[in-house]
Amino acid sequence: MVGVVGLEKIFGRKTEYVYTVAEAEEKFFSLLAEATGWTYRKSGRSLKKRMKDFSFEILFFCSKWNQSHKVVDVYAEFRLSYRKYGKLPVNNIIACMDYRPIGKEEQWFDISTETKLMDAYEEVRDRIQKTALELYRLFEADVYNAAKELLEHHFEEYSAKLDFLADVLGKEAVRPKAQEIYDALSPDWKEQVRAYRNGDRSKAWMINRNNLKYIVDHELVEIPE
Repeated sequence: MVGVVGLEKIFGRKTEYVYTVAEAEEKFFSLLAEATGWTYRKSGRSLKKRMKDFSFEILFFCSKWNQSHKVVDVYAEFRLSYRKYGKLPVNNIIACMDYRPIGKEEQWFDISTETKLMDAYEEVRDRIQKTALELYRLFEADVYNAAKELLEHHFEEYSAKLDFLADVLGKEAVRPKAQEIYDALSPDWKEQVRAYRNGDRSKAWMINRNNLKYIVDHELVEIPE
């Protein structure tokens, strides 16, 4: 087995130290906690900031294949929750987005070495500053205008929920977006919508909270017979 010294002799350069899983995760999460100013919850592997009834959270997910001194892969997800909608994420998340590598085939950030960890940190930090932190500032300043910004300019980017936007802005404000969503459906999906309206509950979307279900339940678009 070739050790670090052996590799240095073979390649003529110093091999960068590969972190343990614990070392890499602790450093990566701590750096982002410092950059955001949000509370680091070690037990939940997340950064969190509360504002009245809203909870802004960045969760970290670690690969099951992580192995100390070999592989340390992570990605993050931003979630904005509205506590008036209950405690379960399936009910209270009103906006969310993934932080995964951009322009690469890999779906995980490699943080196994100092160089790779800092590259990943800088990318994730910059994206968080432009998205999660910016959204927090908008909501802190004015919830109505923040919801309007979310609907008009960042709806798809944040996978925003129509029910919350309608509660804040009114149903008429979200009707154009509802029509846009319905018009983009394939013929098969439009048939499912008709079936749902007639009592069918055989598909998952017909039972769980989602924008399409909200559109149909609240008659935001005209559905042909």
